Amino acid sequence: MKSDLKNILAKNPIIASLCRESDLDDLCLSNVRIAFILYGDLQSLPSIASRIKKANILPFIHIDFIDGLSAKEAAVDFIKYYTCAAGIVTTKNAQIKRARTLELYCIQRFFVFDAISQNNIRTQIAACNADAIEILPGVIPSVIRDLSSDCRLPFITGGFINSQKEVETALHCGASNITTSIPNLWFT
Repeated sequence: MKSDLKNILAKNPIIASLCRESDLDDLCLSNVRIAFILYGDLQSLPSIASRIKKANILPFIHIDFIDGLSAKEAAVDFIKYYTCAAGIVTTKNAQIKRARTLELYCIQRFFVFDAISQNNIRTQIAACNADAIEILPGVIPSVIRDLSSDCRLPFITGGFINSQKEVETALHCGASNITTSIPNLWFT
């Protein structure tokens, strides 16, 4: 399972971050093959994921952004049994562990906000049991270069990536993929 996602990520460097319903049509017509769903609720989530999957795009649900889902492991169960999502995005270790048990792909998200967090993340990445990691914000080339250099997992970065130049910079600095909520970048 892990190698399948790794291959898909290797062939598709841009990942859509779907933050609003109004961008769903653009997403379904875009060139991306992976999308992170960052909006919705328990009622709408199954149909959002289904529509994305029908467009031949792997839907990943970011648990922290879905109304009605909590930080509990049961949120992962809901995603597994009531949606067609390929996996989850989360900051929580317990949810990563549960996703593994349920054979969902899992991407662990980390936030870098100072040198201390950067050093702590390096340790957490080494122990990470996810299929890939995502580091935010994605517009700090030196941090991307530093953290990706020893990373054994696909290294995704996102947040504030708003132009093709920022995409290219992040990829050049060591990111394997970028996430962006800017629909124009989904078509490149």
